[in-house]
Amino acid sequence: MRALSISLALCALSTTSLGQYSGLEFEIAEDHPIIDGIPRAVVRLYASYDDSVSQLNAVYGNATNPLSITTSDPLGFYQHPAGGDTSLAINPASFPFIPELEYDSWVTVGAEDNTDGNQLLNIGVDFAPWNAAGPLDADNGTWFCIPDAPQNFPDANGRVLIAQLSVTYGETISGTVQLQGKDAAGQTTEHLDQAFFIPTGAGGAEYCTGDGADGLTCPCGNPSTSGGCLNGTGNGARLFGEGSTSITADNLILTAVGLVPGEPGLYFQGNNRVAGGSGVHFGDGLRCAGGGVIRLQVRMASGSGESETTASISGLGGVQPGDVKRYQLWYRDPDTTPCGSGFNLSNGYELTWEL
Repeated sequence: MRALSISLALCALSTTSLGQYSGLEFEIAEDHPIIDGIPRAVVRLYASYDDSVSQLNAVYGNATNPLSITTSDPLGFYQHPAGGDTSLAINPASFPFIPELEYDSWVTVGAEDNTDGNQLLNIGVDFAPWNAAGPLDADNGTWFCIPDAPQNFPDANGRVLIAQLSVTYGETISGTVQLQGKDAAGQTTEHLDQAFFIPTGAGGAEYCTGDGADGLTCPCGNPSTSGGCLNGTGNGARLFGEGSTSITADNLILTAVGLVPGEPGLYFQGNNRVAGGSGVHFGDGLRCAGGGVIRLQVRMASGSGESETTASISGLGGVQPGDVKRYQLWYRDPDTTPCGSGFNLSNGYELTWEL
């Protein structure tokens, strides 16, 4: 997995002993692996500490303080058949042969795989609903390590990993966990009802997709379920936003995956949904954004078929609070183009700008 790019402190609610615990944090991976034609957000959830000698021993739920981890993703958390419920099932030696295994969803205390003497145990947690696109709930269960196991202690960044959670990009992850450990003096600590909410996108809406759901099929029998119409890679290009829609924050990034590696694409802004959102045929794809079109930025797709904007979208687009704008990527597909035009487009992406 590439370096993780976003780290935000989350709310730490009631505790019976604070010790040196400082709350929950999460990070979202910089890359967006496409699995089964769907770009994923790979999130890691941590317990954070202000010192290196406090430790986390258990993540649990009971009848008084239940544990729940859930997602808005109708597909549930991504579960690879070769993976498992905990980090003990993850064998990194398999990654070169089963690359999708690296993005499996699992829980842990400290360790991210089955190497280095992982001592993780679990009792009473029913993972069956979680493996069937449902939540992970526990009112009489825990995953844990015995005290003083090396993986119980914070890493170099002052954190103990408790879960990796993979969902469709743009969906949210939320929940509540109970934590037990020891402080620097060796006293037992409990941090109850630790709640978290993790958005994996900017909150805009995708439309005009290659599956014909908005009323118009792709131009030459090249539908897809992964964004725009099918291109020469065997995928559609999916466009989505990262960051926020705040003009003041000015941190919106438009990202597209499923592109033809090494080829350029133009990100552009429009005022309207073309043909009410169903789009019109254009090249190998659908033109979905139009009216007052503004060219934003040309970007080259990486070797993995991904690109993202680096310029100020709100500045280049001249947007104001309350403006509803539509975005799309027009990109080259010269060699294996399904319809022979040599270019294609992503889905449309709509958002409302805020102050």
